Amino acid sequence: MLSIGQRLKTERESKGISLEDASRATKIQKKTLEAIEQNEIEDLLDPVYAKIFLKKYAGFLGLDGRAIVNEYLNLYGPIPERPVSVQTEVTRHSAAASVLGFLVPVSVLFTALVGVGFLGYLAVDFYGMLSGNRPADSKASFRRAAPDRPIPEKPKSESLRLPKVQSASKPESPKLLVPRSQPLRLTIRTKADVWMQVKSDGAVIFQNVLAKGAQESWTARDELELWTGNAGAMELVLNGKTLGSPGTGVRKGIKITREGVR
Repeated sequence: MLSIGQRLKTERESKGISLEDASRATKIQKKTLEAIEQNEIEDLLDPVYAKIFLKKYAGFLGLDGRAIVNEYLNLYGPIPERPVSVQTEVTRHSAAASVLGFLVPVSVLFTALVGVGFLGYLAVDFYGMLSGNRPADSKASFRRAAPDRPIPEKPKSESLRLPKVQSASKPESPKLLVPRSQPLRLTIRTKADVWMQVKSDGAVIFQNVLAKGAQESWTARDELELWTGNAGAMELVLNGKTLGSPGTGVRKGIKITREGVR
């Protein structure tokens, strides 16, 4: 009895389809298709991608993709999940705790020094007042020594001048990367296999995996929205203007409008 990979390979060869043609049609890398036909897909891909590619390749060859996946799981058991490392999160919290532990004693010491200095100043001032050696306030002495001078009155003819009140400026309208007369056109280039979902004006128009090195474009009237499992492996281009990567890791609800990425 042929294995699942051998059956897929036999079906492909019977249709006269090369691996290169299958790769271009399914947008799955050639090395991934070879791993599927050699029953080694779990050694190459994460569990989610492995199931998606196996189902997609079987469907491309005219077979029941869901049945192929179920048969694979029944034969070999569930594809093992890879544990998520928490080392980065623990390290980040440890660093934050170290910085906080350093800043708290420093702030307490600074407050104590300021308090001691203020108390010293009050003690010196109080001693000077009791001994009669306290220096006179320079501003008060000047006011006592200066002769009384009448305050000149302004001529009655002089009108009261009020300061000019500047009118509140209108808020600036946001800068548009794409004119309102043009539709939005989003192009995505991938540096690795990326799963993504694309919405155009609220409607899902794409939900699949883009293989490494792929380039796809979509249009919308007002807004595009992205969900992706590997944001760092993609580059966004909006109407010919390169926007770069939208971040790293899993990102949900990335909005692309005429103003850019939100």
